Amino acid sequence: MSLTKIGIKGLDEIFSKIYRGSIILIAGNPGTGKTTLGSKFLYEGLKNDENSIYLNFTETKKDFYRNMLNLGIDFEYYEKQGKFKYIEAITITDINALSDLLQELLDLIDKMNAKRLVIDSISAIMQLGEQNLGKIRELLHNFFYLGPKLKEVTTFLIAELPYGKKSVGYGVEEFIVDGVIILKIKIVKRKIIRLMEIRKMRGNEISIGEVPFVIAPDEGIAIIKPESPFGMPSAVNPEGIIELKFKDSNYKLEFQKGSQTLFVIHPSIDPLILLTALGVDIIISEKRKVFYRSYLHGENTIRDRFKICVNNLFSQEKANEIFDLVKTFSINPTRYSIDELYYMISKMESEIKADTVVVEGLETLYDLSDKRGFINAQYNSLIKMAVNGITGFYSTKGVKEEINQLPLINFYDNIIYAEPISTPNGRFVKITPIRLILKVNPYFEILLNADNIEKCTNL
Repeated sequence: MSLTKIGIKGLDEIFSKIYRGSIILIAGNPGTGKTTLGSKFLYEGLKNDENSIYLNFTETKKDFYRNMLNLGIDFEYYEKQGKFKYIEAITITDINALSDLLQELLDLIDKMNAKRLVIDSISAIMQLGEQNLGKIRELLHNFFYLGPKLKEVTTFLIAELPYGKKSVGYGVEEFIVDGVIILKIKIVKRKIIRLMEIRKMRGNEISIGEVPFVIAPDEGIAIIKPESPFGMPSAVNPEGIIELKFKDSNYKLEFQKGSQTLFVIHPSIDPLILLTALGVDIIISEKRKVFYRSYLHGENTIRDRFKICVNNLFSQEKANEIFDLVKTFSINPTRYSIDELYYMISKMESEIKADTVVVEGLETLYDLSDKRGFINAQYNSLIKMAVNGITGFYSTKGVKEEINQLPLINFYDNIIYAEPISTPNGRFVKITPIRLILKVNPYFEILLNADNIEKCTNL
């Protein structure tokens, strides 16, 4: 029996072996994404020349095509090529009609040389013969043996999971399925969190029992799998150094390319003012494209602040050139689940192809999100950034005495503390490295003139 791929990024990394002809049970409460997952499975097969069939007992063809097209899944395109067939089985109401339908489906599999099949849903089929479940099971056992198993048609079998129940019901668990995936929803801080529980997949050692996923426009469904640290850059032999020099100090800050740095900023300092000043210095010294995203300030404020910085330092022509290297984005974290948010950001980072990412206001995201979800998402984001060679600078508000209590504090390569001080000579911001990668005693202080920071003149 030959191997195949589900074709959904994330799941294929979790399942190393899927045999053709496997029957995978997809169960969940209403609205958990079962139809979307099944459709994505077929659509990815179609894109790889695997003819496919969708048998649906609950939805008209017109509604199904419209709903899937809204998610970027265009089945009509493949139907016109004879590669896809949608069977609308809403009118099937008894066992005899079901028997005829299953025989027609076997014939269609042969005619199309179909390699993928979705049956939606097994629960609706079982309800056709509640008074004679034995006959229904016999029909289905014969169909699965003569169809998917014998003809090596990989099949997603969708089942409705009643609210409050952990078993699928109707005796469907008695069928010989090769995999069982349960889709779940939970509400956290008024936002929908989608989870995929992997209970069984024959031929695979399952180490991840549950993964988050999102239903995304233009993609259908996206699995948020844990990132692999393989490929993270060497701290001993870095690919490059970002160097920040300060005119009023003998000290400088050096950041390895691909490193991830947390700025812990005293609550009395507006992080935008400090981070934009440093961000412009990075652009000037390295000609690096910067993606600045904020959970605190609006996008107009961010862009106007960057304009002030570059206009104070350069001629108009040069300022426009520098400003073009800055991409900004402001996010309201109450609009998205933490998984949706990081998925969206990851796509933006890939499209922008920024060398450096600056994130302002992690404390706001943490306060407004599922705490465990934030930690998992941020941890995996840090790994992905490093693997892709993107240098990250993040800000969170805090005081020096509480730094060790911050989420993921031990995972950042560098930790910098910024606090305001006043002296007879004026107002300053004191920059103190708390930890620097590969350093055992990084402690020194840099005093930056507060007026220069606010005006964004040369630091």
